[in-house]
Amino acid sequence: MFSTINSVQEYTGYTVSLDLIKRAQGIIEIFIGKDEIDIDSPSDLLLLDKMTSYQTAYMLENEDLVFKQAALISQGQTDAIVNFDRAMMAPFMAPLAVLAANGLTFNKTRSYKTGKIFSWPAFLDENGNRSRWRNN
Repeated sequence: MFSTINSVQEYTGYTVSLDLIKRAQGIIEIFIGKDEIDIDSPSDLLLLDKMTSYQTAYMLENEDLVFKQAALISQGQTDAIVNFDRAMMAPFMAPLAVLAANGLTFNKTRSYKTGKIFSWPAFLDENGNRSRWRNN
């Protein structure tokens, strides 16, 4: 578990049940794209504790809405026009949890040195020049 009843009480001031924390953690895991078992960093676990606490408090009063809401840009009454907002996840997530997710170490950019695609062996010929082919 990312969070406990005491953590939620400490961070948010709300008294919640363990079942609600489990449901909130499930939403957090979907949002970050990792399961609890895949998180190794202590700083990430601390941040995920806070995120789960915020999500639990967010769901306390409106848990049904979290599971039933749709992210909409606009809707019209004639011809049932509905425009969905694909970039928005906020109706399902606590705003503080969304902000806290930016601090997770696995969400930050990284640089990788790839090197050469083909690593051809280099041999020295009789004159000391590099060659790809070995002369036998």
